[in-house]
Amino acid sequence: MGLVASSPLKTSPELYATKLDRLDDKTEQPAGTDTGHWKQYDYVIVGGGTAGCVLASRLSQDPNTAILLLEAGRSNNKGTVDPSHIPISFQRLYKTEVDWSFETIPQRNANNRRIYYPRGKVLGGCSGTNANVVHHCAPQDFEAWETNGATGWGYETMSRYLRKAEKYIPSPLFPRINADDRGTDGLIFTRKSEIAPANKVTIEACKAFGIPNIEDVNTPQGTLGATEFLGTVDANGKRSSTASAYLTPAVLARPNLVVAVNTRVERAVFYPGSADTNGIPRPSGVILSTSPSSPRYGVRVLKEVILCAGAVATPQLLMLSGIGPAEELDKLGIQVVKDLPHVGHNLSDHVGCGSLIFRTRPGTGISLDYLKKPLYGVLALVQWLLTGSGPLSSVGPGAAAFLRSDDPALQQAFASRASPGVVVHDATSGAGVPDLEIIWGASISLDNGFKKPPSGCEGITISAVALHPESVGSIKIVSRSVWDAPLIDLNYFASENDLNVLMRGVRFILRLVRTEPLAPLLDLESREDGKVDGEDVFWPGNADPDKVSDEELKAWIRKNVETVFHPVSTARMGSSPENSVVDATLRVHGVDGLRVVDASVFPTQVSGHPCAIVVAMAERAAELIREG
Repeated sequence: MGLVASSPLKTSPELYATKLDRLDDKTEQPAGTDTGHWKQYDYVIVGGGTAGCVLASRLSQDPNTAILLLEAGRSNNKGTVDPSHIPISFQRLYKTEVDWSFETIPQRNANNRRIYYPRGKVLGGCSGTNANVVHHCAPQDFEAWETNGATGWGYETMSRYLRKAEKYIPSPLFPRINADDRGTDGLIFTRKSEIAPANKVTIEACKAFGIPNIEDVNTPQGTLGATEFLGTVDANGKRSSTASAYLTPAVLARPNLVVAVNTRVERAVFYPGSADTNGIPRPSGVILSTSPSSPRYGVRVLKEVILCAGAVATPQLLMLSGIGPAEELDKLGIQVVKDLPHVGHNLSDHVGCGSLIFRTRPGTGISLDYLKKPLYGVLALVQWLLTGSGPLSSVGPGAAAFLRSDDPALQQAFASRASPGVVVHDATSGAGVPDLEIIWGASISLDNGFKKPPSGCEGITISAVALHPESVGSIKIVSRSVWDAPLIDLNYFASENDLNVLMRGVRFILRLVRTEPLAPLLDLESREDGKVDGEDVFWPGNADPDKVSDEELKAWIRKNVETVFHPVSTARMGSSPENSVVDATLRVHGVDGLRVVDASVFPTQVSGHPCAIVVAMAERAAELIREG
């Protein structure tokens, strides 16, 4: 089912753009015309994702400003039961029409594996496809941003916009949350979900290691401890994405706002004569299409092109527009508009060890795997549709513990009699900042849900995540066409420290599942019925932590490592073109009328889940843009 006839969203470029007769074969610029004849807008926002929806909503509040928002994916509303609206169902969106379904190049330090790399391809972007986690990360992360040249992006400033974006729904089940720490007047709904059975018992097990239960990790006190996540879930149990929150029917009805879906922007265009009076290049418009063979269309921009396409597509579009490393652009025959060596570089992504799965004993009731049975699944869906409650309204990975891998109090948990142990060093943004996230969910998830567990098994999944990896990768383009996917190189484990941090995380998990009150609820025996394709999928979870060696665990991590879907910094913010791509106002260095607002501008990686930070960044960017 597509868009209904009354939808305000535009699907045909002819409704909002100018069809181009042809492009010059050599320059790929429109021939025989210029952007002065194109349909025009004050601001063209490229990418209707997490940040783009916020900007479109905020900038269009000025009725005298014409806004065009361009999204490559579909609407965020499709049919009566859109899976993207069900919080716990985020894995069902993988490799569907709302996913770019990227894949990395072979990772040389991870058995040359190509790693599946999902990104949201829908109005709302990753805020419409992610795991709904609300996390403000560590205050020191933002202080490090300022140190790295992002003046005005410190914690005092960012915390205001984090609260501005939020509309917290209080619950008597969570009285320890201080409402003064939460935003109440924003547009993104947040709340604590119903308590998943596995969460509380695992948090209690964490207490045995001295890890406190912190009801709210989104405060100035920071994020160290174990917590149940706040989620972007509204009062009706539905996902609260930036599309649903910021592009309401009333906003979409504004006559000065055009929102287009199913359309790709190919690049920004720079015409001779479009530079400012100082000769600084300035985009005069963008070219777009709906397929590799479709007609091309153009729109003229009067004030700014704002790239909000994300950490993969934004550097791709910059390079296709002639902005990036000159040597790389020259090889592809792309005319260099501005030589910026850092475009596409400095890619940082949180890295997960892979899924450790644990079988639950019959009758314990801490797993939600019963929902995979048709009858129970249907009943849960009916409950969600009628009441907005039940397990389907829960955040997927409902809880986590944030640790430091060098914490002296946890050295016993990281140790083993089988191996001497690994050495780690501090790569965080400061004291009290975690470099490890131990995250769990109340069901079995193998290979992002693509690999089926043994028949009839119920269980839980736990994973370790390195939050401040030293390894950085890159995004590179392979041709002059936006329709050719870029090369994504995560460069995992270029630094041995990243692997060692994950090693400590895995050892902690092996200790955690053998700790009261969690241990009696799990079946840690190695059995023949635990094998899939001849492989024991419950290993190394069922391995004796004092007998399994470092070498065995490192080999397992290399074989199972996966992204946690948090790429940042490929067009990072900084003080000059020598170390960054955009300045502290998010303007591209050396180019007028072009900004970037998405996770690609993060100066450095953050200590957790970045979606709320992108929303806050877009809120602040809207104010910066209005100020001129």
